[in-house]
Amino acid sequence: MDKNLPEPQAALPPLRPEPEKPKRQIGQWFLLAAAVIALAAAVVFVVLRIIDPPPSPEANNVQRNEAPGLDGVIAEGMPPEQLVLGDCLRGFTTPLDPQTVVTCDSSHNAQLIGTFELEGAPEAPYPGADELLTQSEDQCKSVSLDPSAGIDSTWTYHFSRPSKATWEKGDRLVSCFLSLTDGNVRSSLLPASDEPGSSASNPSEDKAMETENANA
Repeated sequence: MDKNLPEPQAALPPLRPEPEKPKRQIGQWFLLAAAVIALAAAVVFVVLRIIDPPPSPEANNVQRNEAPGLDGVIAEGMPPEQLVLGDCLRGFTTPLDPQTVVTCDSSHNAQLIGTFELEGAPEAPYPGADELLTQSEDQCKSVSLDPSAGIDSTWTYHFSRPSKATWEKGDRLVSCFLSLTDGNVRSSLLPASDEPGSSASNPSEDKAMETENANA
């Protein structure tokens, strides 16, 4: 036998691969936890919105400019419920819209001439649209206007009055507006002795509205 040949070696067992670290499992748990946290946050957000909903834009308090400039603008986007008796309005279309309030000696086409509270206990049944229209018309046309204002058929009465839905919620307020069919004026329709200060009604999408031409 050739002594130079290497000695036979014992067979070694096959190498076993090292077990992989559970990286994939850890990642899956991480994603699951993140999904649970996101879902919980969404649920809390929805619950808070239901319990304490954000205020509507019309509920924002619009500040009045105490020193209007040459344009005469006192406030823009004024919610109807923030108007006060005697406010002169530029670009008026309906009583339910946010209004641009201006000084009465600047160009405007409408004015809030009166607000009234109709009779009716909180539990009183809704008297009907026709009855409320009659009461609103009588109240608005009873407002004393400046004789020099020259009210004629080019002016239109606008009545904002309770609807059935708002009546059942306790609404008894009527707002009275006069607006020009065309053009603008630069003076108040109310006598100089009538001081502004009465709050307007709180019109909404449900509140009823009516218009009628004014006669000289």
